[in-house]
Order: sequence, then C-alpha cells, then structure tokens
Amino acid sequence: TRSGMPPLSAEEGLALFDAALGTTEPMALPVRLDLAALRQQGEPQPLLRGLIRTPGRRTAAVAQAGDAAAAFAQRLAGLSAAEGREVVLDAVGGQVVAVLGHAGGTEIDQDRAFLDLGFDSLTAVELRNRLSDLTGIRLPATLLFDFPTPAELVDHLHARIAPEPSSGPEAFLGELERLEQTFGGLDLTEEIHEQIAGRLEVLRAKWDALRDTSARAGHDDSRSDQDFDFESASDEEVFDLLDNEFGLS
Repeated sequence: TRSGMPPLSAEEGLALFDAALGTTEPMALPVRLDLAALRQQGEPQPLLRGLIRTPGRRTAAVAQAGDAAAAFAQRLAGLSAAEGREVVLDAVGGQVVAVLGHAGGTEIDQDRAFLDLGFDSLTAVELRNRLSDLTGIRLPATLLFDFPTPAELVDHLHARIAPEPSSGPEAFLGELERLEQTFGGLDLTEEIHEQIAGRLEVLRAKWDALRDTSARAGHDDSRSDQDFDFESASDEEVFDLLDNEFGLS
C-alpha cells in the first residue's frame, strides 16, 4: 500500500490474471495502482511516468533530499565514533520500523539478520531508497545482502558518512567536557570509585609527563621517573610509579 499498489483480493487477482492471459497485448499488469500515493513518492519510476505527471517535482525532491542528508551529516559533526554510531543506529532502526510497518518505538535487534526480521526483495529496496535519501549517498540495490544485519549496515554507513575526527586541543577539551557530563549519572561503589580515580591519576601523570618532556627538550635530567616511558608502560607499572611518588609503597 505504501508503494502505491493496494492489495487485491484473491478473486480480483484471479480475474485480472485470466484477463491478462486472454489479451493479445504484449504487456499486461494485473495490479491496482493508487496514483495519489505514487505521486507522493516524488519522481515516478520510468514505467509509470506516462500515468503520473509531476512537473517540476524532481528538482524539488532532489533538493529536499539533499537538505535532509546535509542535516543528518550535521548531527554527526563533533561526535565521538561511539556517539556517531548510536545516531546512525537510531536512524537506521527508525527506517527499518517504518518499512516493516511496526509501531513507532519498536526496538530492532541489530544483530538479527534482515531476512529474519521480515525483509524481502521489495522491502529491501524500499529501505535502500530511504537510506539513500537520508545519507545522500548512492547505495546498491543489494545493500541488505551485502550487509545482512542492522549492526553491519550501521557500521558501513557510519564509516561512509561520519566526518573526519577532529584533532587538536579543542577536540581534547570537548572529550573532557563530555566525560565530565557523565559524572552526575554514575552510581558508584567504593571499589569503582577507586578504580576510576586511579585511571584519572594515570591520565594526569601522562599529561604532566608530556608537558615536562616538551619543557625539558634538549636538557639532561637525572631523575629516574623523567625517563619513564608512559607510552609503552603497562597500567600496573604506571600505578607502581604513582605509588612511589605518593609514598604509598
């Protein structure tokens, strides 16, 4: 029905099939067409262009699709890889729900195969078309066969449309700000608090070492901890160093 072809009853289908067999016309389509619904889809398929007149709508439809794709790309700007993937997963899940005709808010198992979710060749192409409009990229008709689960499809789409990760001090400060915003929602035990505090101390030690290395460039220093290789050291070795520094061992 969404595709502009409402269902036929068994009697109607058989009657139209008999009529098609009895004609000498080279081509017969025993289907019911909802022309109003077909017009709502924008540019009609080539086979239907003689039936559906939509002057001037192709350019408008292309422009509208371009605006939607730009807006979606903007939503991904400045997000971490994990956050961006969640946005793409939510968008793909919404399109899957719409194509399958489920109620809004239905959860989709991202690791379940599209065929098991109820997709066939027709709905697979419909989802491909929706995702092409959403992302602004040309996707193959075999999309759901190339990436047979929502998780695989999301990873593919995110890799193609996610902006290049930002770098430099601004990006680093942005990550710290997002980390700070998570503090309020944490339900901490004493053990988890100590673990997180320890990791934060490790990060601070690495940051201080980076600053000190830059400041001491070209100068000798006899302190053993200044030669400590934070990049190759394990977390246990770093904790041992911190314990020594703070007199805990």
